[in-house]
Amino acid sequence: MWTSRAVALFFTLFLLSESTIANVKGYGLEIAQQPVPAPSVPLSADKQQRYQEGVKLYQEAQELDKKGTKEGYQEAIEKYQQALKIAQELGLRQEEAFIYQNIGEVYFLLSDNNNALSFFKQALTIWEELNQPVDKAVVEHLIGNAYSSIGEYNTALEYYQKAELFFRKKQDFFYLSRTLRVAAQAYMRLGNMDKALNSLNEVLEICRNTLKDSVCEANTLNSIGFLYSQKLDSKAAFENYNQALEIHRKNGDLSGQSQTLRGIADLMSKLGKHKEALQHLEESRKLLKGKDTLIEQGLILDGIGDVYSSSGDFQKAVNYHKQSRILFSQAGEITLESLSIGTIVSIYRNFIGDYQQALIYIEEALALHRKAGDREQEASAFNQKGDIYIRQGNYQLALDAYNQALEIERLITKNPKAEARTLGNIALLYNFLGDNNLSISNYNQALNIYRKLNDKKQQARIFNYIGGVSQSNGKLDEAIESYNQALQLFNKEDYTSEIAIRWGLAKTYRDKNDYSKAFEAANRALELSEQYQNYFQETASIEIIGSIYLIKGDYKNALDNYTKAIKNYRKSGLLKKEAEILNTISIAYSSQKQYQQAIDILNEELKIRRFFKDIQGEADALYSIAKNQRKLKNLETALTNIDSAITIVQNIRSNVQNPDLRTSYFATVQNYYKFKINLLMELHKKHPSKGYNAQAIETSEASRARGLVELLTEARANIRKGANPELLAEEKRLQDLINAKEKLRFEIINSEKIRNPVLKANADKLQTEIDELLNQQKQLETKIRQSNPKYANLKYPQPLKLAQIQQQLDKDSLLLQYSLGEERSFLWVVSPTSLDTYELPKKSEIEKASINLFCLISQNSSKPPSATGKENPCQDTKNINASSFDLAAEELSKLVLAPVKDKLAKKRLVVVADGALQYIPFAALADLTAQPTSQQGKEEKNQLDNKPKDNRGGGLIPEIDNLPLAINSNYQPLIVNHEIVNLPSASTIAIQRQELRKKAPKALAILADPVYSNTDERFNSTRNKQLNKQKNQQNSLGIELERSALKRSADILNRQGWGRLPGTRTEADTILKLVPEANRLQVFDFDANYNWATSSALNQFRILHFATHGFVNDANPELSGIVLSLVDKQGKDIRGYLRLGDLFNLDYPADLIVLSACETGLGKEIQGEGLVGLTRGLMYAGGERLVVSLWQVSDEGTAVFMQEFYKEMLQNNKSPNEALRATQLKMWSQDKWHNPNYWAAFAFLGEWR
Repeated sequence: MWTSRAVALFFTLFLLSESTIANVKGYGLEIAQQPVPAPSVPLSADKQQRYQEGVKLYQEAQELDKKGTKEGYQEAIEKYQQALKIAQELGLRQEEAFIYQNIGEVYFLLSDNNNALSFFKQALTIWEELNQPVDKAVVEHLIGNAYSSIGEYNTALEYYQKAELFFRKKQDFFYLSRTLRVAAQAYMRLGNMDKALNSLNEVLEICRNTLKDSVCEANTLNSIGFLYSQKLDSKAAFENYNQALEIHRKNGDLSGQSQTLRGIADLMSKLGKHKEALQHLEESRKLLKGKDTLIEQGLILDGIGDVYSSSGDFQKAVNYHKQSRILFSQAGEITLESLSIGTIVSIYRNFIGDYQQALIYIEEALALHRKAGDREQEASAFNQKGDIYIRQGNYQLALDAYNQALEIERLITKNPKAEARTLGNIALLYNFLGDNNLSISNYNQALNIYRKLNDKKQQARIFNYIGGVSQSNGKLDEAIESYNQALQLFNKEDYTSEIAIRWGLAKTYRDKNDYSKAFEAANRALELSEQYQNYFQETASIEIIGSIYLIKGDYKNALDNYTKAIKNYRKSGLLKKEAEILNTISIAYSSQKQYQQAIDILNEELKIRRFFKDIQGEADALYSIAKNQRKLKNLETALTNIDSAITIVQNIRSNVQNPDLRTSYFATVQNYYKFKINLLMELHKKHPSKGYNAQAIETSEASRARGLVELLTEARANIRKGANPELLAEEKRLQDLINAKEKLRFEIINSEKIRNPVLKANADKLQTEIDELLNQQKQLETKIRQSNPKYANLKYPQPLKLAQIQQQLDKDSLLLQYSLGEERSFLWVVSPTSLDTYELPKKSEIEKASINLFCLISQNSSKPPSATGKENPCQDTKNINASSFDLAAEELSKLVLAPVKDKLAKKRLVVVADGALQYIPFAALADLTAQPTSQQGKEEKNQLDNKPKDNRGGGLIPEIDNLPLAINSNYQPLIVNHEIVNLPSASTIAIQRQELRKKAPKALAILADPVYSNTDERFNSTRNKQLNKQKNQQNSLGIELERSALKRSADILNRQGWGRLPGTRTEADTILKLVPEANRLQVFDFDANYNWATSSALNQFRILHFATHGFVNDANPELSGIVLSLVDKQGKDIRGYLRLGDLFNLDYPADLIVLSACETGLGKEIQGEGLVGLTRGLMYAGGERLVVSLWQVSDEGTAVFMQEFYKEMLQNNKSPNEALRATQLKMWSQDKWHNPNYWAAFAFLGEWR
């Protein structure tokens, strides 16, 4: 609630006003009060002259001190130092203490608090030695001020309390009042507002009734007014400010009037009364006109800047803060200068969006904080720096900055409250990165601090955050537990917090379909908001109640509540909320089959979205309109609207950083394409000659290209390969500016600010600036296309048209492209001269048959739960008789191939699969055209049986136990009559063929048998003991996130971790025997690491072979990747996870890349994005062809397969796709290896020519 900068500024000014405390009321410093004061001890005549020289220097120093400039202070210190030498030379301990004290005060005014403390403490030592309790208490007060200035408030309070105890005992109310005032400021900074107010009220009583000191009274009223303004109690704030102003005017105190007017102006600005605020500041400026008051003039300029910032004119605001900064610098006031810089940073970061300028100024602020020794503000600046880095996407640098703040808060300022705040920032960073476990871990650390502080309000807030993280991650029971703990802790008078917690509970119970408890929580929130007359919270509560009714299917009550909510939002001018409610009302109408009413409501929403240029909202509204028009059979009109929606989302740059927007955006866009495909195929059925089916496959291609762009954004892949660094920097700069300006514009148009004509004009101006930036972005895209076509094809895809797709095919190839839909699915069969389309069963039927076959053929080697941990796709197949495999293969073949079985002949099948089909080896599907005993199959088998036998283990196949999967003798796999090629999309092959490829000079580079843990047997026992001592090493963000991501992927694959794969070494050794030593490169053990895998040396090899854990994660596709050595020879954690984002920046211009130990983790919603991301990443890296395993095969089986595969390529000179087919046929023909678990796991992707 309290504005940290405002409190810091007020506190700094207050301490500056207290810096002359020792000169007031005659305590100490008697030297300055006489023309030639007597020395504290008698001196001989010859020493008197030397003493008088010292007095003269001291008085000159005081005159320089009064100038109030940096130069004056520095010259004063020189004079004081000279006087100090004389006092020490003459043995005048009392005078020496006075001078130490004065030097300390000048350093304090220069914000050099470390030197100030050093001199104050030397004075304190002397006063204790001389047994001077009065002077000792004064210096304790000053030491407290210095500690407060560097943010060490608890230490400051220790010194204030010592001074307070003496002044109370002595009944010195003058000094007591000043000590209580500075203690109040320290309490305020620690967030203890009650103690702060109690102290200030006691000061007011002393000033008013005991001291009868009107200046003291006015200053205290000013402090109380400021405290109330920070609590947003404007009535109490104005009452105190006005009383202070009246006293200052009676006293003719121009400086006091100016300070109070600044306080009133700040409060006016907070209340949105910007014109009145500027008038008060102008009045404040006039009062000081002609006076040499650099600090006060700077403060007025700062205030004007704050008003312009509050009103939305940020460029003017920055200009005024820059002027104030110059004045503070001239005055030598480092703390105030650094606060001005902090404000400039905040504006550049939050509103202008120029992060580079923000970082430049934050470095200047850090330098000033260090110079001033202000460690609290230094920690705050590091927190700001971390926030900027997050906005730039530099997450490691963000964590580094937060950790620097933590180190200061833990070890130096020892401010646990600030430490907890920083831990909260780190938790948000991890939540943003999608690592909910680390997010909650940091929230729990913050929670423990608040428990020690007995701060129940902050504990409740953290539990509420944890509840939100758990809810968003689908962990509803954990969310409910956190929300209930929050309810037990919050202050019963803090109704706002209770309402927020009740909202969280209501939504969570709603998601659990526990409607009675959802209503109970929502109605309690409504009751509280009505009781405390909070209009916005009342409306939001009604909206949540409406959402519960909607999900329950009670549309009448849902509409009643939504109608109430929308009336309230309209009164408040909250256009975005109004639009959201209209969309939900349309769902209620549509659910009741009242499609025209739904369309009418959606058109109202569309007008609002277009009014404030919410382009994503506009696209959603058009999509919803199209869906309802389709229900009314207005297909052509629906097509027009969905085309408009897709045009909008294609123009939206997907590198949006907001995680909430990113999630909703990605979930929605693919629905647009699927809907359009359905609509086009419906139109094709109605008008078969109009080419709608061609448009449908083109839309399928567009959706795949767009899906990859979205996946890369989800994976936060900072793609640099194939792009001009200068153009990339400009691309990022433009996007940062667009994001920042759009954020600010939304804050205006989505609140009551939109009713303010000035702010409305400001929002319009921002939109004009955004439009101009978008134009610049378009021009930049053209430049990128011209200079960096590879990067442009990825980032700004232009999918192929039908004719272009057909150009990629030869007469021996057929393209089978699938699109799975909720209502029905489609298959397009494309040849160089034809296009045929077929309607297939709906997605759920195909997916069920696909999972059944996948789980049987993989022998449940991949047994993953879903992303939410609720469902195991293989669970239902565990008890199915394994001999059902051939039936499962035939069942799926009938679903996806039966309509086209007579068109396939013996063509090469180029498969562009969708959803769960992407994880199915088409090579193992049943050939529906085969006779019970295929003659070709017999011939192929006989030819293979007559080939020479390998002498290892008595034949081609080692003697190992056969898997229990029985294959019906009538089963013939598709691979017998067809070569199978897989592609992520038809456009992929065209993009590859555009590239100029240079043949690599060497044959093979192979990585195998990495070290995944320091418990690996390759460490000896002595080393293991040493390693156990190193377990507490602090890892970087990259390694910490990597380990967390690997754990999540292991969980999805039902793994306990990443065990050693000793068979991969055997596999590698077998392959290496086929390649001359000079033509190969191999790495094992610790050397099989990230540095090797990303080395530029790999671009010298035609084949890259990774024999290590790899995985395709469909639940979290951005986590798909390859696992390398995770520890070095010393047992230290190292980077060892080649993730999706890494792959797109590698340089692998290889003819073939092999991943031989991959496995698949399916999610509840099987989209196939994990496989697409992994394979497309390797292709973008340069891999022309890929061979990837879909599940983990036994070590022996893999070794045999790879030996035969490489023999076919290297000895029989077959292309990789031909070699793969030959190997699969050979293994299928062997009785012991005919099981598809062994040979069907390996899929070929890429160029077949």
